[in-house]
Amino acid sequence: MSLIEDHSIVRSGLRLLLESGGHEVLGEYECAEDVLNDNKIPDLYLLDLNLPGMSGLEVLPELSRRAKVLVLSMHEEPLYISEAFKRGAHGYLSKRAVDVTLLDAIAALGRNERYLPSELAVGLADYVSEPGPEKLSERELAVIKGLAGGYSLKEVAHELNISYKTASTYKLRALAKLGIPANDILRWAHDHGLVD
Repeated sequence: MSLIEDHSIVRSGLRLLLESGGHEVLGEYECAEDVLNDNKIPDLYLLDLNLPGMSGLEVLPELSRRAKVLVLSMHEEPLYISEAFKRGAHGYLSKRAVDVTLLDAIAALGRNERYLPSELAVGLADYVSEPGPEKLSERELAVIKGLAGGYSLKEVAHELNISYKTASTYKLRALAKLGIPANDILRWAHDHGLVD
């Protein structure tokens, strides 16, 4: 795994904790730009949100395409937690409790589970309740799945044997029902198990 944390003393403590739990630390980075420029891809990133330059939230989507991401942050507010999960985080921990929960969180992610301690989940439901596929009509869902699969709207329309204008209408209706922007289609589809 790799650590992305701007405070060297925190990185040292995390490394000790991880190595004592039998985990290998592949890399340590002070900022997001450094990790993006490195070709080493771990199985897990431990990511702080407060970084110099590009923030943890900004780099999260790219990192989550490469590997699993466990956020370690001093921010315990539902807004930060929700945003982290929306951008691809697989788990979220408060730095206050990291010494007792970090290894549990890593084990959960290793089982392909998401991780969020119950004390952070309190009050989060309103933020993370995002509509699922059941909110969409069959055609709306087909259009969204096609777009998430990397096809253009023109290709989706052709595949479904409908006009481009009709496909565009289905897309706009679906986005309105889901309350997400167009550039969030792939993330939404991934979160709901519609694409790998």
